Amino acid sequence: MRRLADTRSVLRRHRRSLLLYHLFFTGLTLAVLGPAIGALVAALEPVTGEGAISTGGIATFLLSPGGLLWLAVTLTALMITLALEQAGMTLIVASDRPMGECRLTLIALWQVARRFGKLLRLTIFQVVVHLCVALPFLLVIALAWWGLLSSYEVYFIRITRPPELWWFAAIAGVALTGMLVCNGWLFLRWSLAEPIVTLEKVPVRRALAISSQRIHGSKSKLLILLVVVGVLLIALPALFTWVFQLLGTPYLALVPDSPQALLPAITAYIALYLLFMVILTFGLSAGYSLLIYQAYRVTGGHPSPQPGSPPSSVTGVRAWLVEGVLLAIVVVQAVLVVSAFDTPEEVTITAHRGNAFLAPENTASAMERAIEDGADYLEVDVRMTRDGELVLWHDADLQRLLGRPERISSLYWDDIRELDAGSWFAPEFAGETILTLSELIDMARGRAGLFLDLKPDHNSRDLTRRVVALLQEKDAVEGTVIAAAERYVLSEAKALAPELKTALLAQFVIGPLNDQGFDILGLRYNQANAGAVARARQLGYELHVWTVNQPAEMSRMIDMGVDNIITDRPDVLSRLLAARAGLSETERLAIKLRNWLR
Repeated sequence: MRRLADTRSVLRRHRRSLLLYHLFFTGLTLAVLGPAIGALVAALEPVTGEGAISTGGIATFLLSPGGLLWLAVTLTALMITLALEQAGMTLIVASDRPMGECRLTLIALWQVARRFGKLLRLTIFQVVVHLCVALPFLLVIALAWWGLLSSYEVYFIRITRPPELWWFAAIAGVALTGMLVCNGWLFLRWSLAEPIVTLEKVPVRRALAISSQRIHGSKSKLLILLVVVGVLLIALPALFTWVFQLLGTPYLALVPDSPQALLPAITAYIALYLLFMVILTFGLSAGYSLLIYQAYRVTGGHPSPQPGSPPSSVTGVRAWLVEGVLLAIVVVQAVLVVSAFDTPEEVTITAHRGNAFLAPENTASAMERAIEDGADYLEVDVRMTRDGELVLWHDADLQRLLGRPERISSLYWDDIRELDAGSWFAPEFAGETILTLSELIDMARGRAGLFLDLKPDHNSRDLTRRVVALLQEKDAVEGTVIAAAERYVLSEAKALAPELKTALLAQFVIGPLNDQGFDILGLRYNQANAGAVARARQLGYELHVWTVNQPAEMSRMIDMGVDNIITDRPDVLSRLLAARAGLSETERLAIKLRNWLR
């Protein structure tokens, strides 16, 4: 209790200096460090090669020399940012000289700049050692994936969940637990290194050794504190957002339905949210730094600061400067957020394998239903049979839908042309046959564009060439998108027909993303965010998100500003867009606000 009281006392005495430092450092990070780090990571592309965009590519990329280099640089950049902020807060709370808030903040910034070299060396050393500790566990996970699941498609694994998946989950769970324990223990041992480097004139290696010695007798107590603070860092912002969103609906219901009243009310609401969020994140950041500093003190570190003179009861102009800066920042941000609400709702609809929610995927019934539902594009999966027929089928084999293990690329068209591709979905679709790409082109001509996801394998290496040749033969290049998760497919398609639009399909992006060679980035919807939209706008490609089936997520993607939504339910998305077009200004802004808070 005494330590908690001391922490509150220090926080109360230095709160303005800590807040001003937090605001300045956050602004510096966004304006300078963020772009600099982004440029540094992008500059690694010639060394690291292309990043991972799919689950199967994670291990391959991260365990490659280039991937390890990218991971080390990225982690170092993140950790040095956190270390610099913590170091500044440490210097502020360790100060025992009475002085103005602004002066103390400037002194802390100057002292952090002087210690930048040591803090950078400390961070690089910690990251490298942490990666060395984690590498064996990552290698176990990678070997388990390659040995158990690499022969399966990710989609097949997610849908059917074969027994090998549970073996992999067990092995990966044990490995991740071991990594968490080992790296957590190492983090705990070195948790006092930052204040030691900041406050004592010792080399980096010596600081790490001293930290390990001082922590040795008090690991359990410090571990509990760090775990609690870690949980709070993750949980409190999400909980706070949920509460604010819960209160937003009745608040907006009281606002008159006119732009003159609504826009100021929305601006005030967002400003209040941002204000409390800044205070919350500041409190968590400062609280963590204070806990580390208190642990440093009680384990024999720097002498306790003197109480100093209490704050004056009469607060002058300079004392309120920090609060004024904070309020100005919050108001500006709120205005920018409200301005962003004017994002045009020009979203096109791509039917994922047709209307795969109401008809069997990739069949003529699914395509007809999607066209009737107002789809702008029909997304289909294209494979090639052994004798060169281009067919619409997602999986590499027939196992998931028809219970047969044969691969499409090993079968002749005559072997599969009469197969029942519809009864697995519902009895009324019995007798539905596998659709060919040629048939789809004729069906969709003048009614919808084509979004062709090419899936070549070792038996169908000329799939791209044959698809492009068919499109050219049937005069269907215009209005068609060639999509793939493999960049070489897009490059080959562009070389054969430069006027074709191409889409790179990514479950996520880890590492450098080559921004050349595609017109569209197709990103899994749960990986899409405002940053991805901004990057697409900056670099000039479209952002499509897949596969979005819930109306709430569709609405969120629309308000985020994506160009296209790929969905199994084009009818639902079409009705949602029509309904949004008929909303009042108040209703539309209320939806945008709710989606922004999410």
